[in-house]
Amino acid sequence: MLTSCEEVFFQPEPANDPEALFENLWKVFNEDYGPTTERGIDWDALYATYRPQVTASTSDDELFAVINSMLATTDDGHVNLTAPGRDGVNANYLRQNEINDSLFNLDNITNRYLEPGFTLLKDEFVYGTILGENIGYFYFNNIGDNFFAFHEFLDIYKDATGIIIDLRHNGGGDFTYCYTEMGRLVDEKRLAFSSRTKNGTGPDDFTDWTDWYVEPEGEYYNKPIVLLIDRFTISAGERAVMAFMTLPNVTMIGDTTCGAQATIVGRELANGWYYTVPIQNTLLPDGKTYEGVGLAPDILFYNEINEVRIGLDRTLEKAVDEF
Repeated sequence: MLTSCEEVFFQPEPANDPEALFENLWKVFNEDYGPTTERGIDWDALYATYRPQVTASTSDDELFAVINSMLATTDDGHVNLTAPGRDGVNANYLRQNEINDSLFNLDNITNRYLEPGFTLLKDEFVYGTILGENIGYFYFNNIGDNFFAFHEFLDIYKDATGIIIDLRHNGGGDFTYCYTEMGRLVDEKRLAFSSRTKNGTGPDDFTDWTDWYVEPEGEYYNKPIVLLIDRFTISAGERAVMAFMTLPNVTMIGDTTCGAQATIVGRELANGWYYTVPIQNTLLPDGKTYEGVGLAPDILFYNEINEVRIGLDRTLEKAVDEF
């Protein structure tokens, strides 16, 4: 069973010429791409559009541009194409969201909003107390074994008014760490989402649905929680959001998440170019998919770039006001 953002499968190496490389990559997406229906993608139509642009004499630069253009039509933050010295589809996605990318700055939080003595593990997490408030704050950079620190955090802030969990710009990882370490936040078993994975070449070839739950474990923590999210909350970060969404004491503030929630696999073309393919579908307990849509906050609120540049985080301030 796949649980992380990415698993790498090795495939027989195709011929290393432009036409064979295009054919190989298109075939993989046609057969293995999971959210084809959710994102309204017609792989045959894309083949008809882009295949004639590739010939035996197509240069590497031209081939990269054609493949990149085709994959960009997915508008999927989980579809990556990388090659030395070239900006691929993921870089295009980031450029399209450049303003959103600039609306979060962790340094602003540590410099202005936290009491001295906060705990910081570089590229993993930051937690501490909101300056002048009896409110705990925990920022997760990704989803992984950094969630092991969550129990200590809950013990430290058991008498706090409440806690703020910041998943803005969360780059994903392995969501199962979040689910196993959130047991203290629930007093009953709660369904977060269901998933299924491509297991054949046909459009309807998927495994059976697997249900993912958050289950009680340890001393129950029942304080108000504000969850912060944004457009760069992606992948396992979004699956963490799904878990928090099951809690009745959670208020979500920020912007709608990326909407790239499926587990991905990594592949390499014969010429060394690397790409990723989402291979799953996900459903929330309401029976709906939010792939390509994203998870919306309860309160839509995001920072202004001019305020971020002078060290302010109005979204965090809005979260504090909720207590």
